[in-house]
This record gives sequence, C-alpha cells and structure tokens, in this order.
Amino acid sequence: MTHNLRLAFIVIGLLIMAWFITPTVRWYFLISDEKKEETNLSLDQMIAKNYTKDKIDEINRLKRLRSESVNLGLDLQGGVRIVLQANFEEYAKKLQKEEQEITDEEKTEALDRLLDRLSSRIDQFGVSEVGIRKQGSDSIVIELPGAKDPDRVKSVILSEGRLAFHLVDEIATRTITTNDMLLGIFTNTAKIPENDMLLYMHDKKDDFGRRIRGTPVFVEKTASLDGNMLKNSWVSSGQFGDVTVDFELNNEGTDIFADVTRQNSGRALAIVLDDKVVSAPNIDEPITGGSGNIRGGFTVEEAQDLSKILKEGALPLGVTIVEEEIVGQAIGADSVRAGTKALIMATIFVSVFMIIIYKFSGILAIIAMFINVILIIAVLSPLQFTLTLPGIAGFILTIGMAVDANVIVFERIKEELRGTKSFEDAILSGYDRAFATIFDSNITTIIVAFVLWIFGKGPVQGFAITLFFGILINLFTAVFITRYIYEEIIRRKIIKKQNRFFI
Repeated sequence: MTHNLRLAFIVIGLLIMAWFITPTVRWYFLISDEKKEETNLSLDQMIAKNYTKDKIDEINRLKRLRSESVNLGLDLQGGVRIVLQANFEEYAKKLQKEEQEITDEEKTEALDRLLDRLSSRIDQFGVSEVGIRKQGSDSIVIELPGAKDPDRVKSVILSEGRLAFHLVDEIATRTITTNDMLLGIFTNTAKIPENDMLLYMHDKKDDFGRRIRGTPVFVEKTASLDGNMLKNSWVSSGQFGDVTVDFELNNEGTDIFADVTRQNSGRALAIVLDDKVVSAPNIDEPITGGSGNIRGGFTVEEAQDLSKILKEGALPLGVTIVEEEIVGQAIGADSVRAGTKALIMATIFVSVFMIIIYKFSGILAIIAMFINVILIIAVLSPLQFTLTLPGIAGFILTIGMAVDANVIVFERIKEELRGTKSFEDAILSGYDRAFATIFDSNITTIIVAFVLWIFGKGPVQGFAITLFFGILINLFTAVFITRYIYEEIIRRKIIKKQNRFFI
C-alpha cells in the first residue's frame, strides 16, 4: 500500500469516526443536566405540563440524540433491577392442562410473548436503555437505568391488565353490615349470592398516595363486557378537572356495551382491573358510541400507566418478583469514579512503561493508544451501546492491547537495526515483517470476543463488544496511523539515522 493511499484510509476512517462520536460528545458535554432530565418525560407527561409543540419537538430531538450516544448502564447511573418468575401453574389452567403437560415449546412461546408485552409496557418510563432479557426457562430480568420511581415500576409490571365490566348486585351489597366484617375483610361467605362474586373497592388512597382496599361489593360473576374488546385508551381531563382514562371499544364491544347500558339503566356498573373495583358509576343513559371513561381519583402518572396497560392488554403469564435491587445514583457515581480512576491509572502506568523502554517511539504508541480509545467510543455510538463496569474493564484491557502491536513492531525494528540495516530500511522492514505476527497474535482473541458477543448476555456481552472492537481498532492504528507517522519521519528526514532517544 502506498503512502498516499494509507493517508486516504486514515482520513476517511477518522472522518467516519468523528461523525459517529459526535452524538456522544454533544450529549455528555454540550447538553445541560436540566435538559437531560426533561428527556425522561413521556409524551403524556409533557402534555400534562402544558409544553408547547416546539418544546416537545426539542425534547424529542434530545431523546433521539441520547439514543444515538453511548449510554451508561445500571451500575453506572443507578436505577432499578427486577427479576420476575413466570407462573406456569396458572398458565396450565388456562390451557386446561396439568403443569407438567406443558411442552418446552409452549413455555418458550409464552415467555417470549411475556417479554414482548413487558418491553412495550416499560418503554413509557423514558429511560435511556431498557435492559430486558430471559433468564433460564421461567424468569425475566428487567434493568431500568436511571429509573427514579421503583414503586411505579413494580406497579406497572405486576399489573396483569385484566379489564372487565361487571354489573353490581346492589340489593345484595346493601345487606352487608359491620357484623360481616373482620379487620376490613368480609368473612360471612354464606351471604354471597350464588351468581355473584365478592370484590373490594379500590377508589381510596392512604396518606402516601397508595390505593387501599375499601368496602366490599357483590358483582355478577359473568362479565357484561370483557376488556379484550377495548380498541384504544388515552388520558384525558374530566368535567371537573379530574384525570380520567378514556377508552374506545371495537365494533363488537360497542354493540354489547350499548345493549348492557340500555337494559340496565340506573344500575351501577363496576369497572374491574385485576379483580379490583376501580370505580362503579351508575348507568344514567344508554351508551351507544362505543366509548366511555374510567374515573378513580387518578394522578396523571397513574392514568398514563393504566392507559398503557389497557392498550397493551393482559400479560400472557402471571409473574411474581423474586429479586429486587435498587441501585442509587450515588452508588453509580462511585462506580463511575472507580472505573475512571482505574482507567487513568492503567493509562499512566502503560505510558510510563512505553516511554522508558521505547523513548520517542513510545510516545507515538501512546498517541495511538488515545486514538484507539476515542475510536472505540465512536464505533460504539451507532450501536447504541450501554457502558457498564465490565465494559470499562474491556476498555482497560484494550489499553494494554493497544500498545501490544506497537511493542511487537518496535522489537522487530530493533532486530533489524542489529542486522546493520539503515534506519529507514529497518523501520519499513520491521512493519512489514511484524504484521503477520500482530495479526496472528490478535486473531484468536478476536474470535473469542466475537463468540462471547454472540452468545453472551448482559455484562459479559458488554465486555466482549469493547474487547472485539478494541482489538480491531488496535490493528488499524498500528498498521495505518503509527506506520504513517514513521513514514512521514523518514520522508521528511526528521530522523536520518539511528538515535537512542528515538527507539
């Protein structure tokens, strides 16, 4: 390869990398913390704050910029990590089978559908990088870097999303007395009519804003309308400024809803979500338009969550939280400081070693090392990579690998100089003969990193990605950049003969 062609490769490569790294530089160094905080808002939240269209467009542009940059993982910026276990016993009942009769294919399919449904639900939290993956044959791990409200996260995840409308048996409900209750729980089960079931109102909140179980109510067992007939839902404001969840039914649901409200005018209709009565409004007149609203003293966030859950529908599997970890921002900041300190110390030690052993040539290797790190970040940006502590470990290892190729070249040049070759011939010959060794010494590591990238999960995959691209870029900087610098030194006769201060 000619000298000018090598320069063309370097310029083109650096320009492409500069384009890739621009979003990361802009996000972390040019965007204020206040604006970064606004990118965690959902569209409904921005509308509720009365943001103008221009303001919303600006925030959406920042969200796109954030998604194009290298993100910080859960262990670096804090957040929520939850492990869910699927309930296949309940799923077997839906299929009218015993749990042991469910095939592995049916379990995998159900778990995949659960994964998709949960992914759609938790997208609303606006975090920079949602991590959700299967663990084993019956568990799912959810990581939400930057999430600030773990209670809300759990509420959305654990809500099965089963919506139904049941007519209230008001006559039977009015017969309930305090004698039927014990510590707020209805105990006189003999009083429940044969065609009814017992539910509780959840329209009140405690001092902390949590919904609490209220009065018992008897509703008809057979639902008058199933939530599967819901076509769409959205957050709106009620007549008195309260927050409501409006809904629209499909054609079948519209006809059924019209018949139910026409035939039961004056009765209460309970809106039941996951066996909890959210509200039970009276039917004042037939509802024929196929739309209505749900009231329940919602906050804006509660209404947004409920609307999202209703639109996505019920989860295909019941889940329980078996592990929960809240990583605070302070802990994440400590991790960032520790990782940064390790990176700086590694850089200093490697730099000192290279300068002592290889003099001015060691300085060239250090320059190549810094270029190597910058190029790695540039490559990771379009991949929307999430940097975690193992990723930082990959960076640190790459620093050592970055000078490895130069060490091989320098030692080869020294051997050529001992063979009484001229300084220029020794450098060119050293690079030519060292390339095969450099390639062979790195190819096995590249293969291992690639296999870990493909088959690894989570932190292992993050480590593999940084290592994989680090080695590839290391080959680029050693073969193209440092060699070009040496050729320029020779061409411009900066060093005319062997110099002990040069190598």
